[in-house]
Amino acid sequence: VRLVIAEKGLPCEERDVSMPLMEHKEPWFMRLNLGEEVPVIIHRDNIISDYNQIIDYMEKNFTGENVTQLIPEPGSLLHSRVLQYRELLDSLPMDAYTHGCILHPELTTDSMIPKYATAEIRRHLANASTELMKLDHDEEPQLSEPYLSKQKKLMAKILEHDNVNYLKKILGELGMVLDQIEAELEKRKLEYQGRRWAAFMGCFST
Repeated sequence: VRLVIAEKGLPCEERDVSMPLMEHKEPWFMRLNLGEEVPVIIHRDNIISDYNQIIDYMEKNFTGENVTQLIPEPGSLLHSRVLQYRELLDSLPMDAYTHGCILHPELTTDSMIPKYATAEIRRHLANASTELMKLDHDEEPQLSEPYLSKQKKLMAKILEHDNVNYLKKILGELGMVLDQIEAELEKRKLEYQGRRWAAFMGCFST
C-alpha cells in the first residue's frame, strides 16, 4: 500500500501500529478495524482495511493528469498481465512469512526484526489458552463472538507457522515466484529497449 501511495504521489499522514507492542488491540484502532489487521486507510468517511480494496479504491478515486495510473485499462493485454501477477502474489501466504520470520529470524538475511518482537509473540503463544479464556469472559463490547473466533484462528495459525521445515518450504516457493517475476521484468526490459520504460508490465502503467 505504501508503494501505491508513493507511485501515485499522494500526500498522506501515516501512523505506525506496533503489533508486538499490542497497539492493534487498543480501543482507537479496534474501532477502525475489529479484525486488528493492518494496513487501514481512512479517506473522508471511508475506512478500508483490506489491502486489495485499498489499492482498487485509490486507483478509482485518485486520478488526474499528474496522478500515475497503476492498473491498465480493462480488456487490454497489459491489464490481463497485471491481474495474472496480482493473483499470483495474492495467493502467497503472507501471514506465514510474517509470523515465521518473527518467530525464526535465523531464517532471514540481515534480519531487522527486533528481539522484543520474537519474545512477545512467543509469550503470546505460551499464554494462548489463558488469554483466550480471558477473552471468553471479557465483557468489553468490542470482543464479540466473531472477534473471539478470529483470535482463536489467529493463535492456531501462529502455532502452525512455528515450524521451521514448513517455513523453509514456503520460503523456497517464494523464491521461485520472485524468480518468475524477475524473468517477466527482464522480458519487458528487452521488449521496450531504447524506449522510455518505467512500468512493470508495459510502458503505459507502473
